[in-house]
Amino acid sequence: MMKPVYRGRLLASTLLISCAAFAAPAAAQTVSGSADDVSIAQDDATESQTSSEIVVTGSRLARPDIESAAPVAVVGAEEIALQSGSANIENVLNDLPQVTATTSSTSNNPGGGVATVNLRALGASRTLTLVDGKRYVSYDVTQQVDLNTIPAALVERVDVVTGGRSAVYGSDAIAGVVNFILKKDFQGIDLQSQYNVSERGDAQIWDVNATIGANVEDGRGNATVHVGYLKRSGTFAGARDFGINALTNLGGNPPTIINGGSGFVPQTRVVQPGLGALLGFGTDSLDFNPDGSLGPYVPTDAYNFQPINYLQVPQERFLVSAQAHYEVTEAIVPYISAQFINNRVTQELAPTPIGNTVAFGQSANGVLGGLTVQTNSPFLAPSVRAAFQALDAAETNAATRNNGYITVPSFSSRTLALGPRRGEDDRNAYRIMAGLRGDLGGGWSYDGSYMYARTKNAQRQSGNVALSNFLAATNNSFQNPTTGAISPFPFADVPNGGVLVCTDPAARAAGCVPANIFGLNNISPEAIEYLGIGATNLQEYTTEHAIIALTNPRLLDFGTGPVGLAIGGEWRREAGSVTPDTFLASGNVAGFNPGQPTAGAYTVKEAFAEVNIPLANNTFVHLAELNLAGRVSDYSNAPGTVYTYAINGIFAPVRDLTLRGQYSRAIRGPSVNELFLGNTVSAAVNIDGCGAASAAPGGSLNAFCIAQGVPAAVLADPVAREALSNPVITAPTTFLGGNPNLREETATTWTVGGVFAPTFLRGFTATVDYYNIEIEDYISRIGTANIGAACFEQQLQNFCSLLTRNSLGQLERINDLNANSGGLKTTGIDVGVNYTHRPESLFGIEGGSIGFSFQGSRLLSYDYTPVLGLDIVRECAGRYGLFCTPASAGNVAGVPLPKWRHNARLSLGSEMARASLQWRYLGSVRDSQDAVIYAVERLPEMNYFDLTFGFSPTETFDLNFGVANLTDKQPPLLPGSQSGGSGEQNNTFPSVYDVIGRSFFVSTRVRF
Repeated sequence: MMKPVYRGRLLASTLLISCAAFAAPAAAQTVSGSADDVSIAQDDATESQTSSEIVVTGSRLARPDIESAAPVAVVGAEEIALQSGSANIENVLNDLPQVTATTSSTSNNPGGGVATVNLRALGASRTLTLVDGKRYVSYDVTQQVDLNTIPAALVERVDVVTGGRSAVYGSDAIAGVVNFILKKDFQGIDLQSQYNVSERGDAQIWDVNATIGANVEDGRGNATVHVGYLKRSGTFAGARDFGINALTNLGGNPPTIINGGSGFVPQTRVVQPGLGALLGFGTDSLDFNPDGSLGPYVPTDAYNFQPINYLQVPQERFLVSAQAHYEVTEAIVPYISAQFINNRVTQELAPTPIGNTVAFGQSANGVLGGLTVQTNSPFLAPSVRAAFQALDAAETNAATRNNGYITVPSFSSRTLALGPRRGEDDRNAYRIMAGLRGDLGGGWSYDGSYMYARTKNAQRQSGNVALSNFLAATNNSFQNPTTGAISPFPFADVPNGGVLVCTDPAARAAGCVPANIFGLNNISPEAIEYLGIGATNLQEYTTEHAIIALTNPRLLDFGTGPVGLAIGGEWRREAGSVTPDTFLASGNVAGFNPGQPTAGAYTVKEAFAEVNIPLANNTFVHLAELNLAGRVSDYSNAPGTVYTYAINGIFAPVRDLTLRGQYSRAIRGPSVNELFLGNTVSAAVNIDGCGAASAAPGGSLNAFCIAQGVPAAVLADPVAREALSNPVITAPTTFLGGNPNLREETATTWTVGGVFAPTFLRGFTATVDYYNIEIEDYISRIGTANIGAACFEQQLQNFCSLLTRNSLGQLERINDLNANSGGLKTTGIDVGVNYTHRPESLFGIEGGSIGFSFQGSRLLSYDYTPVLGLDIVRECAGRYGLFCTPASAGNVAGVPLPKWRHNARLSLGSEMARASLQWRYLGSVRDSQDAVIYAVERLPEMNYFDLTFGFSPTETFDLNFGVANLTDKQPPLLPGSQSGGSGEQNNTFPSVYDVIGRSFFVSTRVRF
């Protein structure tokens, strides 16, 4: 039987990963030193390594060593297998200290079942994801790569290069590049299967895949086909103790946390001035009892939405990947690669909330507005009818006084009987790349290719409500069953005053049925059927990419080593669209967010060059060289012509010590989503500063808040005033949209560091690197919290004008569109230690090894300026919460940014048996708002341990099993931003902290 064979070009790179398969893998090894300096290299590989050339990610020049001026973390196939048998490679990458998790398998809202990689917490769109050095398929108009579309079983290694690389690879590489290197020249058959399950018997993942490949004519050609299937079960938050109840920040002094939830309650809550006094209550915030009577609304009346949200999002994925090449001559080597991926994921959210702040595109101000209530409705208890009739009689507007109706300005309801909201994505993606490469002689080689990638996604939604139907079903009149006459008042001498019907005759003809939303479980099945609708979003995205590069790593030699040169050009077209159905496009829907169509495209033409200049080679110093790269890009849209460059250097005074540094100008062009996003909405936190004590009469904010539209009577009433900023009482809607005039982001990035690889301690390397990244013209929404700070703290009217209030003075709408609004700067230090020791005998076994790896990152600063020119700078290192990590370009708003993170692994074993223990550490963080005291102000440090065992009784069979989160560490808990806190979802940050708990995996691999 034949084992898989990989050609010499990859041999040198795989030596970076471990000294033997599984014997001593590292969490992420760091490229360092020359080939001879990497002391983990095997003696018998030295000759082939020095005689072959490799391409280190971050440069287009092949070279006979593995030096790199930029820090390159390498994750190999062995490490991927050790990471709990991860079928989705996102889990492996998220453990790297340079990576901040964004969306993953535990992201439900927001989420959508996709997984992305985010270097330096700059956003996934600022990290360029490549496959074999080429652009890959984007999953939607955000131009991000879903890691679910890259099969872990086919990955040979992953190179993670930090620092701006736009001069080499183009747009999006501000934070760095993640390059997935797939297996080449594969021979034989490789069958793999794995099963993951939590200790509680849920969160199952089953993955099976097969790879078959063959060489032809003594290696002149190869064809490889990979087929994979993955099924991930859904797990609800209610399956964990911490996810049973929605935690709510109650406020107070000191603030407290209760088991609360959302103010959008299925029994319906109303806020009507004067209503509480008429009913003998001390508050106007009331909710309905089952008999149609009212009582004071208290926080414990909130709806517990938590347990029916997904903790692990279900997924079903089918993937086919094929690649082939054939060497006609050394100068003509055609190649082709193709992938098809079908990915199905489901989101499930709580039943649809409806209230006056819900977006409604058919209204003048974009929100639904107040609720029209029939004052004589039999749905209401007699006491409530009397109170509403009294308010109707007291109206100051003669046209509406005593007309049988009253408009309640603030209400919140939820269609519990309609069931949960479900979004089912069926995403098909394919990518075809064809190219030609070869050697032209004289050291020159070329590589040209064209790629076409397309993604089509159909999202089917259920559980939505047609708002026009809701308005019709809640606006009722009486009908005389004999004459058919319609009246706002009951008919005398007619039983029950007549039949309650929908007021609008067109709605009645369309099947409208009055909806009794006044009390829990009072809506009839007929009314639910009339209210509920399905909806569909169709998404398409296409990338075309053509590139040609000429390289010569040995152009000339001045005695210090060969000078290398690479020149080339690229052309790229990005195009995408989102086509919502009529309900979503018109805004006539509640449930999933409505939005207008998105459609647009742009092209970019580029030319690039790179030169590598050796300055010294074993003369006065061991090694010194300079690498220069430049690129000019011509965009068809607002960025126009832009320039990027990079200057990199290596200096090794002695062979044991290498110093390195890089300085670059990088850019990111705006995505199709940022440019052309049709107006849409998002749930927002309550940012109203007029609920503070300083807004009371005599306070510093009182006159300001009155000028902003808050009634003086509300500010004078402590209960009503505090309700203005209570997110359980008032939840405004944020309106979002694209901006076709966006320019590019520009980043200045530089790193400096060193590598210590002593010849006297074989197998040991240590690295330290400092990085500094500063982004200008940062593309983002300003952010609701920052709009609130600019309005209420600095009283800037142009920001206050982005806020809309209702007649009670409550915030209903926030406008927050994309803009080149601000800047961001982050600095830090990465450290790494790797050591592999091969004793003559390990526990009596020859050929064994002991390995240790450590990768840590110290975040020195992360300063976000939402609007240049304003004195607002968010210092977010060691913080989490509303003011930090802006929700833009693939970031999760408020995600924790610990000052220290590390990943360490201890491994030992032989070719037959091995064991590995991993330690993942996240430092503590504190809330970002010093002026606001929450019940949870600090999230503690977290330590996770993973244990893995592997056995290879024969050369063709592997068995691996292990346990993740060995100590069953539970996530830190805090309320979400929509529950008065500053968390993300599921009472924590599920993309950062382990929410599944202790889990097990077993995997097998058979090779023929």
